[in-house]
Amino acid sequence: MLTSIASPVALRHLDAIRAVIGSPALNRATAATLEQLAPDDVNKPQLISWLRDGATLNEHRFEIRSALRAIAHAIQPRSYLEIGTRRGWSLAQVLAESPDVQAYSFDWWTENYGGVDNPGPGFVRDEMRRVAPNHRGALHFLSGNSHDTLPVFFQDVPIGAAEMEKEALLRAGEAAPRMFDLITVDGDHTALGTWWDLADVVPHVAIGGALVFDDLLDSSDELHGDSPSSRYAHIRTHPDELRPSLIWLWEHLKSVLDGWEFIESFDSIVPIGIAVRMR
Repeated sequence: MLTSIASPVALRHLDAIRAVIGSPALNRATAATLEQLAPDDVNKPQLISWLRDGATLNEHRFEIRSALRAIAHAIQPRSYLEIGTRRGWSLAQVLAESPDVQAYSFDWWTENYGGVDNPGPGFVRDEMRRVAPNHRGALHFLSGNSHDTLPVFFQDVPIGAAEMEKEALLRAGEAAPRMFDLITVDGDHTALGTWWDLADVVPHVAIGGALVFDDLLDSSDELHGDSPSSRYAHIRTHPDELRPSLIWLWEHLKSVLDGWEFIESFDSIVPIGIAVRMR
């Protein structure tokens, strides 16, 4: 059985996460932090109402922001990597709950993403100073296409002249942990691009660490005509039967990961999956 060979640290982390995931108290804290962030009339009121309604009903409901709050509370991550930061809603929860965490944000800062302004790293850094004033760890912003930046950051591709031009990215990767206690994948929503992001980060989840995967939908952005790009596309692989479905991708990931435990919510405002590395 997995429990007989899992790391004791991983078992403690898994138990701690399960004990607090969806906690009404942490959901209220999540909503309070969201409320302090800059206005977003398109998405934020509905999310805050959903979290507070659940807390009032004493329901253990969770979505990506409240899940990250709970995981950060449970395991106090030393390191956090996030693909897809936008306005910092998820990042704020991790920094507010684990003040010593070293955080790395990867985003392309696409304009008008999801119908809302995407102002960039300067805006997000100011937001984090305001809503997570006790955060003492470093906060790094690595801007660009994650399918190009992550392989260089982790030095998982040959380092040639093109890569050496990204000296700041290389140096950030050299100084970063090799393994991360908490990673969020919420960037490119094509199935192929999401697979590339997952393939880049899964080997760097620490034992006892958690991978959070948002938007477990039976669709992906290929259905809207989108396709990912990467200068490393020629050396990347993907499942032969890859479908335009993020839930299919999640189920496939579960089938190929050995020594992991999974937590899911399909009743949340947006479905979410969490994978905890046990050994």
